[in-house]
Amino acid sequence: MISLKDLHDATLVNLEVDWASGDLRFKFRPSMMGSPTICLVAHGLTLLRCPREYPWGRSVSVNTARAEKADGEMLLSVEMQSGDVIEAKIREMSLAFA
Repeated sequence: MISLKDLHDATLVNLEVDWASGDLRFKFRPSMMGSPTICLVAHGLTLLRCPREYPWGRSVSVNTARAEKADGEMLLSVEMQSGDVIEAKIREMSLAFA
């Protein structure tokens, strides 16, 4: 079973929004060589903040990832090692190897 903690040091390859369905897809390459790609799929997207300002310097690696439930929604936060924090309000999510 994969957890958000497994994303530490993973490389964020891309993220994609399907506007019509409200799906948000992240693709991560784990830090361990030879490990399969990890996909995070979020459904019911209502808000996405995706800064790319590099307050701590340039990096494509994940520092931490967490999800908190409140008022029937989930707030997904992916803090990059650049200091940028990607935030998404979603209904639900899943993690899987690609």
